[in-house]
Amino acid sequence: MGDWTDYFRLRTRRYLDGRDTFPCGDILYMKNTKNFFAYIKKEDLLKGEIIIYDNETRHKTKYDTAGELFDAGWVVDMKKNRELRLFNSGEASIGVENQRLKFNKL
Repeated sequence: MGDWTDYFRLRTRRYLDGRDTFPCGDILYMKNTKNFFAYIKKEDLLKGEIIIYDNETRHKTKYDTAGELFDAGWVVDMKKNRELRLFNSGEASIGVENQRLKFNKL
């Protein structure tokens, strides 16, 4: 089942099963034990397909089950999804702007 902890596999399964909403709209970013990065499209999951798209090459790999996905070393990239969710919601840009204003006042 790859080298990831149960926590990462559980979080990934929750997204795959539709119990958690995608943090970045229709894309879920993934990471691999071999330091590869990819994404899953929500539209594929809605059709019952688990397809990974490589971030660099856009090469597609289809998995029949979540277990197969885990065995190949894939889990959700919590850090990347969280950063993009904050950026898209404006929370990150507000924090950066406040820091800049604070710095300029010194």
